[in-house]
Amino acid sequence: MSTQKTLVLTRPDESSAQFLAQVEARLGDKVCAVLSPVLRIVPTTGWPDLSAFDVVIATSVHAIQGSLEGKPVFCVGERTAEAAAKAGGEVRHCALDAAALITWIRSQPNPGRTVYLRGSHVATDIPAALRALSIESSAIHTYRQEELPLTEAASTALEGEGSTILPLFSPRSARLIGRAIVQPGQRLQVIAISDAVADAWQDVTGGSCDVINQPTGDAMVGRIVAALRH
Repeated sequence: MSTQKTLVLTRPDESSAQFLAQVEARLGDKVCAVLSPVLRIVPTTGWPDLSAFDVVIATSVHAIQGSLEGKPVFCVGERTAEAAAKAGGEVRHCALDAAALITWIRSQPNPGRTVYLRGSHVATDIPAALRALSIESSAIHTYRQEELPLTEAASTALEGEGSTILPLFSPRSARLIGRAIVQPGQRLQVIAISDAVADAWQDVTGGSCDVINQPTGDAMVGRIVAALRH
């Protein structure tokens, strides 16, 4: 074992497993990891008819639960873009985050009728932002995020005396984890994907976070590997 640090991953099962594999591949060694999803992804019943829309918007791979055949798609994140292309969509743009996507759309000709495929909880109301730009936009829920409790192993790692690394990928997960623990351990290193995520963690726990330079999975992997090696 190259490190005595524990990595706690709280994303949904498949996402955590894939992320751990990326970290171990970059590190070149196995990692002491605790997987404790705080959210479970549940697709909604029935895939919507998208024929009335000119452009589809997706900010999460979980939103794409059916065919996007022939539809132009604006995405956030490379994994979302890959899923959209696999579902038959024509990816026209891939932004780092929702704010960057809205800024890019503002600089383009009016795309027509847009639909945002989203979960039951989102950090940014994209349709409202687009309607403010006189772009016709609506949202369809294609999945929901159900809360799950932390496992005992995760709580022990996050609250304990050992050296632990906790990556945070959304304000909601930051709040859920912060409320689930008594208090962060003194050797807990929290790494947030954005300032909004760091703010949510601080609001709940009073603790600080490292914030990565770019809101991407690759940047998070690099930051965690650096922390494991330090």
